[in-house]
Amino acid sequence: MRTSGILLPIQSLPYDNSPGSLRSACVEAIGAFSSLGLGIWQILPLNPPDFVGSPYASPSAFALDPDLLVPLAGDMPEPTPEDVDNWLAHNQWAEAWSLYRILKSKDSRSWTHWGLFSNPDKEMLESLRMENYQAYENELITQWKLAVSIKEIERTAKSCGILLMGDLPLYVAHDSADVWSNKGLFNVELDGSPIELSGAPPDDFNHSGQFWGNPTYRWEDHESTEFEWWRERMRVAASRTPGIRLDHFIGIAEYWAIPGEAQNATFGTWKKGPGSKLLSAILGIADFVIAEDLGMAGDDAIRLRDKYGLHGMSILQFGWGTEIPPHHINCVPDRVVAYTGTHDNDTFRGWYSKLPPNQREKVRKELGCPSSEIHKEAIKRLLQSNAEIVVIPLQDILGLGSSSRMNTPGTVSRRNWSWVSPDDWISRIKGSWFSESVKTSGRLPWSNE
Repeated sequence: MRTSGILLPIQSLPYDNSPGSLRSACVEAIGAFSSLGLGIWQILPLNPPDFVGSPYASPSAFALDPDLLVPLAGDMPEPTPEDVDNWLAHNQWAEAWSLYRILKSKDSRSWTHWGLFSNPDKEMLESLRMENYQAYENELITQWKLAVSIKEIERTAKSCGILLMGDLPLYVAHDSADVWSNKGLFNVELDGSPIELSGAPPDDFNHSGQFWGNPTYRWEDHESTEFEWWRERMRVAASRTPGIRLDHFIGIAEYWAIPGEAQNATFGTWKKGPGSKLLSAILGIADFVIAEDLGMAGDDAIRLRDKYGLHGMSILQFGWGTEIPPHHINCVPDRVVAYTGTHDNDTFRGWYSKLPPNQREKVRKELGCPSSEIHKEAIKRLLQSNAEIVVIPLQDILGLGSSSRMNTPGTVSRRNWSWVSPDDWISRIKGSWFSESVKTSGRLPWSNE
């Protein structure tokens, strides 16, 4: 099936702070995507972001961002106690999240500084819940409303032949409800001291490697439960977005393990990941899964991806300088999701503007267009490529520059994760060159069969 879509975070839609305004903006966006004949709306994680705004280091692998309550679900009626109880019976994670939030409101430091509550017993947690029962109930109601709101958006998309595609980060933050309440599943001591941390090895671009700081998993303990935590995580994610991008797929095959006491990634070593054992447990829960196989994908990761018939990723910006698959415009294979760039890349025009003159000339020559048309021709060529699925960031369709990029990895900036699309973005893409390019590519809406 050949289809196409747009990468546009829900949080990047223009909306005001009135109740339900963001949900209305989502419905309007779906209508626009449908009129273009698109089949996928890819978003970024909707989990609570960290202190710099990143949803990839969230304090919860399950919870939805409470700050989205008013714009997404503020106009919804209050649930009945039975509504919440029935929902909670299928979302037990929400209990730990609600208690974690209560404790955070009392002490904003990491849970490792919470004294006895760093490692509480059941009686302590029950006392905490009863002493703060209204706050506990409010947290549950918030998550119920957000879940219902997102499900409404997903159903609207599905009715229009559009797959809502979400993103599942591999690791979770150390200061999270997940690690606090499930220490035995992560490489941490009972007091929270890290035993092993995640990252990436040194390379030509970063001589010290990448020190992410997330605790790695005790994979043997996950396996002993038949990956129950992971299956639940996948179920909850797929209930919101039936399409899932598995971020850092390479880490499922093998991962860079850094000793807990290390100060940088140079002291790490490669360790074998859960591989087929994990994928056999979680695949089949979501309707469609993408393997984010970018970076140093070894043979094990490639074999694992191909064993399960997963689509990998192709990034057009990576294709110049090499004539081999999967990134070069003339060598894009069919079983990939092809992008001009991701949320971690510069916009296509921004990337092009920063190339040396000789490289810009090479890109112009291969695309056969002047600089002013570079983003348009790149997208047109990608839509005509062999890739079964093509997803384009909205910034590239609009021809925006570097000031509109979503994130610059390795930096802390107010610009990261803050881009909001122009108010007139729909009128600028409907009936445009992009609309015509989608039609002539022969790509169809998503099949819900």
